[in-house]
Order: sequence, then C-alpha cells, then structure tokens
Amino acid sequence: MQIFMYDPVFIMNAKTVMTTANVVLLVILLAIYIRSYAQIKSKFTLGLMIFAFLLLLHAVTSTPCMHAAGGRRMCVLGPLDVIPDILEFMALLVLLYLSSE
Repeated sequence: MQIFMYDPVFIMNAKTVMTTANVVLLVILLAIYIRSYAQIKSKFTLGLMIFAFLLLLHAVTSTPCMHAAGGRRMCVLGPLDVIPDILEFMALLVLLYLSSE
C-alpha cells in the first residue's frame, strides 16, 4: 500500500496544477509589463517582458501535459519533484505583488 503523498498520480496532478498556476501568473505579469512598456518605453521594462516571456515558455514546456502530448512519458520520482514549481509560484506571487503597485 502506497502512502498518499508518494502516489505518482497525485504527484503528477499536483505538478500540473502548480505549473498551470505559474502559467497564469506569468501571463498576468507579462500583461502588466506590456502595459507598462507601452507607457514608459524603458529598456528595463523590455527586459522584464523578455524575462517573463522566457519563464512562460519554460512553464508551458515543463507541464506534464506537454510531455504526454509529445509522446514522452514523464517519470515522477516523488514529492520533491513538485517543490521547484511551488517555489516558483511563491516567487511569482512576490513579483506580481511588487509589479502591481
């Protein structure tokens, strides 16, 4: 009998939910940066737009659904595989808070 936390289906679902949440936050951040760039035309804001876009591409391509669509089975070893997505989510929340002010 497996412990709930080590269930591969649960881990895959948790990773999918966290990655999707990261994609949503990155789209919001990108929209904020695009709006800001349209107003002030700053190189720093352009850099933030590129940074957010590249993180968005990373988040989209690291989704378990994308791996499955590509015909590749993704092996999830354990609950530690979700921790980077959770940390990215928290970092994006801080960035979103700072960018929305």
